Amino acid sequence: MAKQHLQLTTFVLVLILIAGCSSTPTASTDPGNHQYTQTPCWLHTPYSSQAQGVIAITAEFGSGDTKALSREMAVASLAEVYNLSTQGLDEQDIYQNTISLSGHSIGLAPTWTHAGQHISYAYLANTQADHWVLNSCAQPRCQPERCSPSWLCEENTNHYLSAVTVSQLAATQREQYRFLFENALAQLRTTHGVKVEASRAQLHTRSGSALNLSSYLREREHSSFQFSEMSGSVPLVLTDSCRYDTTLYGRLMLKGVTNPHADLLPINQDWHLDLSSPGEGMAVGHFSGMLSHNLISLRIEYALRNALLELARSHQVQITSDQLHINNLDGGYYSMELVTEDTQMQMRVRVRSVRFLGTSDDPDVYVLVEGM
Repeated sequence: MAKQHLQLTTFVLVLILIAGCSSTPTASTDPGNHQYTQTPCWLHTPYSSQAQGVIAITAEFGSGDTKALSREMAVASLAEVYNLSTQGLDEQDIYQNTISLSGHSIGLAPTWTHAGQHISYAYLANTQADHWVLNSCAQPRCQPERCSPSWLCEENTNHYLSAVTVSQLAATQREQYRFLFENALAQLRTTHGVKVEASRAQLHTRSGSALNLSSYLREREHSSFQFSEMSGSVPLVLTDSCRYDTTLYGRLMLKGVTNPHADLLPINQDWHLDLSSPGEGMAVGHFSGMLSHNLISLRIEYALRNALLELARSHQVQITSDQLHINNLDGGYYSMELVTEDTQMQMRVRVRSVRFLGTSDDPDVYVLVEGM
């Protein structure tokens, strides 16, 4: 199985949103002076078969035309994801429904203004997407224990690598999306060995749901990542989102990087309901409570260590945490070793799933591991 390894000397976070919707939409056909009856469907499932695009967020009140700025930033962010030139963008009417960029037709949905913010959506235009982006949807509410929406618990069987993660309450909505991406990258590091080396972090919050990593790959041809032959870029895109009170849940896909678990036998989707019997050769680790830094990545690491302890104990080995030696291998694999006077054990382990449950403002973390 290929190892997954990504190195960046710096990373620029460009908040963008990419669209789709799981609830029943309210349709509209007239883009002129369009008013959404609920939230736009593209806000909740930003990257789907319905449309592929990104959002940008600006304050409603500020100097200059902040609405036009949000639309320009959405187009610029989409261009970054798809490696399109933005030459001539400033000469086009940004309030048009469609503009041309590098020979591509770029659609712009009607901007949604809500709670003091302009949220704009740019997408790859086609007939289906042009109609779909006008639809309104009820804002989905996350119910993690019930796996609702279903993507919260669905195992990733797609071609590309992905992660479901959370972002807690932040000062602004843009900041919350930024933290969602940071958490996703940290989570992919733990589960699949994605390594982000940032000697200088430049966090630009001009948009909300994608981060193009390709510009920051060092010696990409020597990377142990498996890249799609047809992918010229490596964007991290938000495909789905929902809220549980103040906490934002999101599923993010590392498009262009193959999923090493796509061909594995499926796991029990409801493994979080019976932690004592997650499946043969598997174990669950749990972590709750506050940490000094209270980072999601640290919570995952604590839950992972607890899962490895449970897996060792499932082999009738009675151990304590300080007796277990864990090595982080490339590609998201772990080697755990136990040597005592009576027992010698060594096992290679991989992470199969991560779940966030419990209260909205302080979710518990559960990690499912599998011995190999």
